[in-house]
Amino acid sequence: MNAPHQDDVLQIVDQQIGEVDGIEPQAEKQKVELEGSRQMPKAHQPAAYRTRWFAWSIIAVAWAGSLTAVVLRGGAVEWFMTAVLSMIIAVSGVAPLLAAARLSASRDLSQHSIREGGQLDIRLTLKRAIPVPFVWIAIHEETLNESSALNRKIGIHAVITPVWSKEITYQYTLHQLRRGRHPYQHAVVTIGDWLGLTAISRQLDCRSEFIVLPGLAHTASPNRPERLEGGGLYAVPSSQRGVSQDLRGEAGREEIEAAVRAAGLGPDFRPFRQGDSLRHLDWRSAAKGRGLQTKVHSLEQPVQTCIAVDTMASAYDADDRLFDACVGWAALALANAAALGNGVTLLLGEGSQAIRMPYQGGTQQGVSSMLHAMALLRAEGKGSLARSLNQGSHLLARGSTILVFTADWRGGRSWGELAGYAAEKGCRLELFIVTRNNIPTFAMREQHRWLESGGVKLTWLPVPASMSAQPYAAEGGDAHEYA
Repeated sequence: MNAPHQDDVLQIVDQQIGEVDGIEPQAEKQKVELEGSRQMPKAHQPAAYRTRWFAWSIIAVAWAGSLTAVVLRGGAVEWFMTAVLSMIIAVSGVAPLLAAARLSASRDLSQHSIREGGQLDIRLTLKRAIPVPFVWIAIHEETLNESSALNRKIGIHAVITPVWSKEITYQYTLHQLRRGRHPYQHAVVTIGDWLGLTAISRQLDCRSEFIVLPGLAHTASPNRPERLEGGGLYAVPSSQRGVSQDLRGEAGREEIEAAVRAAGLGPDFRPFRQGDSLRHLDWRSAAKGRGLQTKVHSLEQPVQTCIAVDTMASAYDADDRLFDACVGWAALALANAAALGNGVTLLLGEGSQAIRMPYQGGTQQGVSSMLHAMALLRAEGKGSLARSLNQGSHLLARGSTILVFTADWRGGRSWGELAGYAAEKGCRLELFIVTRNNIPTFAMREQHRWLESGGVKLTWLPVPASMSAQPYAAEGGDAHEYA
């Protein structure tokens, strides 16, 4: 498939005709950049607690003066002022110091792996050596999504006032979690007095992490294949636009299921060998003078499916949710292939090590290892997925099906080359392109026609409307939330 300069021409046509289709490419790009640079709400930012050293200087001078007055004069007023200032020093100075002594923390997670869009209960327990009253404890901790190109964080900030308890427990829930690895480094605990004069901060080491497995955050039937691993899909009320996108999503799911089921269908051919059944001979080919060929049906050979996820940074324009949706659709194909008992080869971008699941080896352990590998993906590649597939000839078995998930609809030339390579290997190629556009632009439709003319089946997949929800933290667990 030769298409000189086609990609450049399509880009120019897309810019000129984008407004006719109701899509402005530059406006869409600016919208994605604004969404990517969005900061956490101010409610999640840690408060700036600090010790009031100027106030303590005045109190120290006043206490020293009153103590001197007690020694020199010894009147009731002098004794009263000394007692009041001594009480302030004891309550606002000594009490926080004692409460911060030998302070430790531990964190318990309700799960260590959860699906995209789910929620997680977290319990933070603080232990102190001396149960000192008249102090408050501020807790701040946050987790960083290491699989996000924008390094998004989820933070929680709370203030509690224990009295005589040596062990304090604070529970909160993280909602609308996004795919990736979320580590906790330490918890920042600040202890202060009720007058606001002292603030003692401690960084308590309580490392832990959880992994959000890829998936499509939507309301689904519990019998759907994508519910094989994990749980806790979080339902989001849909708008009219969300309903239309869900209809496109259902069509995409049907296309993926059909592509996985079609893997290995149809006979393959090899030269006739001694002992082959005459019933399996291709008599039409022999009548045309092509020699004796034996039909090898799909039941005689393992069904192999290669699922490739494009991790090139240029394909997603720093849009985390577009990449998450792409990985989620690939996870759906993986779940379908595992349910059918297909042999699966998972290719995660250029330079990544291929992960294989043997024929009829679709166990929970095999699926889980692949999903964990997909959860750690980052869209930071600089090469070409088509080139890596071309170079990795050992990854493809003859007669297998290659399902490519990407957002790079402009890479027609590379996909055409990959289709030619797949045809040489006797493989079938299907391309699934994830896009935010509700209606494909003129350039996208032209690219679609050109690829299909070369024998590449292309399916447009949407970003689910529920993926636009922002992750957040809320106090309390399920019992607290729904009480």
